[in-house]
Amino acid sequence: MDGLLSDISGEVVLVAHSAGVLTTVHWAQRHRRPIRGALLAAPPDFATPLPEGYPTPETLRENGWTSTPRTPLPFPSIVAASRNDPLAAFGCVTDLARAWGSRLVDVGPVGHLNPAAGYGEWPPAEEFVRELGRVSHHRTV
Repeated sequence: MDGLLSDISGEVVLVAHSAGVLTTVHWAQRHRRPIRGALLAAPPDFATPLPEGYPTPETLRENGWTSTPRTPLPFPSIVAASRNDPLAAFGCVTDLARAWGSRLVDVGPVGHLNPAAGYGEWPPAEEFVRELGRVSHHRTV
């Protein structure tokens, strides 16, 4: 992420989906850079084995994907969680949002909020990004 952000001056709003959420959360633990906020959509729950075709818990652990940080993020964030995400239990995502200090948004039964679940563009994301852009309280990462 540092490479992507190095060409941007000032604060940014990050948008991440699924494994990108965990990449963002891990990155935020080690880096300092002005971040206005982050929209974190459909974070996976690696505490529970994933469905067939996804990495096993052992593969995730061997490649540094676990454990998921559970410390507050140093910037405002919104976690968009699905009630029927095959990659995450709603209760687990609720716990992650609480640990990260994020505002949880229950987006209903939208699967993993991806093309396989019938989504392409997701207009609510634009409003969440605008909201994060207006947030006056921010911290430095």
